[in-house]
Amino acid sequence: MPDNFLKLRPIQKFIDGIGKDVKKFFGKEKGCIVAVGDDGFFYGIGLHQWISQINQNITFANMDDNGAGLDEEKVLGRKVLLVDNDIVSGKTFKRAKEAMRAKKERLKIKEIKFAVLCDRTGLADFSVEGYSAHAPWSLERLDGVDLKIIQSLSDDGRMSFVEIAKGTGLSPVGIKNRVERLIADGVLKIQGLLSMEKVHSVSAHIEIEADSKTISSLIEKFEKSPLVYHLVKTSGRYNLMVSIATPNLENIENFIAKEIRVVPGVKHIEVRVGELPIIPKGWNPPII
Repeated sequence: MPDNFLKLRPIQKFIDGIGKDVKKFFGKEKGCIVAVGDDGFFYGIGLHQWISQINQNITFANMDDNGAGLDEEKVLGRKVLLVDNDIVSGKTFKRAKEAMRAKKERLKIKEIKFAVLCDRTGLADFSVEGYSAHAPWSLERLDGVDLKIIQSLSDDGRMSFVEIAKGTGLSPVGIKNRVERLIADGVLKIQGLLSMEKVHSVSAHIEIEADSKTISSLIEKFEKSPLVYHLVKTSGRYNLMVSIATPNLENIENFIAKEIRVVPGVKHIEVRVGELPIIPKGWNPPII
């Protein structure tokens, strides 16, 4: 690894957060830092470079979360610190911890601890930060690296895997594999969006009261409209909410008159006209 590896901000943050605990854990005894999977490799290498300046008796190894690929000579008779990027659901943590515990007696491992950058579950022995229990990304399939990838592609859908990798600690191949998995799982979609502010200047929020059959018909029609950027069924008096963006007020009036008022079954509507939405700033209208 390059000599300036410890200057990388994610590594500095990791060491600043858990360095004292790790130093105390190893003391002057022999130990081994074991990186878990691709995510843990980045932080494991950084932590090993740092601790080696203090204790030369610390080795480095890596393994899959099921224990595969571990060089057992590196952990023989030592304290072991498992290192990963984060803990989201706890599945990877439990698999890795159990795999190492299964080897403990045979390899005379003295003690096993777990360190991560982010711990949303409170399982890690050492961690820098945790996710809010109410965070909107508390999905079992997503972790911190997935969120960084999604954010990068949200900022620039053409960003290369090489550029994304620089901020995550993974290799470009690792990023590519994750993106493909997120797309295959239906979590991520990469597509072109129309910039609202370049083609429109005004928006309208329309609430509609109608019978269920009429609502179904309107939904089918609005899904194909290039003006509609938000559409949701609601409870209460009004049971359909429609938001549109247009170049001018005349288009809003025409939309209401020709697409809503003339439809049999529509009982009442309420319209609020305003500026373009703060979010979203872009959407993918159907091209007709």
